[in-house]
Amino acid sequence: MLNAMSLTKHLLRTLLLLFVISGSAFSQELTNSRNSEVQSLIASLYSHPWPGAENACSPMCWGFHFTKPMLKILDIGPSAQAPLLEKVDDPAIKDQIIILLGGLGDEGAVGSIIDAMVAKYDVAFTPHTERINLAANLALTNITVADVIWHHGGGIEVRRCPENPKECWAEWWKKNKATFTVKEIKQSRRYSNYPNYGIYKQQ
Repeated sequence: MLNAMSLTKHLLRTLLLLFVISGSAFSQELTNSRNSEVQSLIASLYSHPWPGAENACSPMCWGFHFTKPMLKILDIGPSAQAPLLEKVDDPAIKDQIIILLGGLGDEGAVGSIIDAMVAKYDVAFTPHTERINLAANLALTNITVADVIWHHGGGIEVRRCPENPKECWAEWWKKNKATFTVKEIKQSRRYSNYPNYGIYKQQ
């Protein structure tokens, strides 16, 4: 009787172990498949130019004009953040990567987006400065809900830091990096009227 019970327990433990191993392998395979899909979509960004974000009533109403590859990346959600961050310094698609991170990124993307922005003293030497910094302002505002660029007070909208947004965001991040997390945000993401994608689908 004892031997039969021991054998049964041993078999159950073995089956449980096999189940865990199988589940882990499946999970890894799914992750690899998803990463491959994201990499393929990122590669297609080069051949699908993004027209950029268009403002209708600053700073609340934006048309983002996302391309098909961009929409597919946004639909994948947070798991696309790491592959996107690997391309955030690529000048050919930097503005697209930044705006995509704004729709699905968390606090882990903030520092990289700020680093990718164009500093005031580099504006004259960097192509597409306005597009890059606008994409970053929109992305960072959506992730942080901070009034670094667009401030709402007493019904009056005031554009802040028009000439040195990178430096303004860097100063804000220096003060808040140690404590900021996206999950702690209770305020509505209304500043940039960002589409409801990625990590923000339920907010």
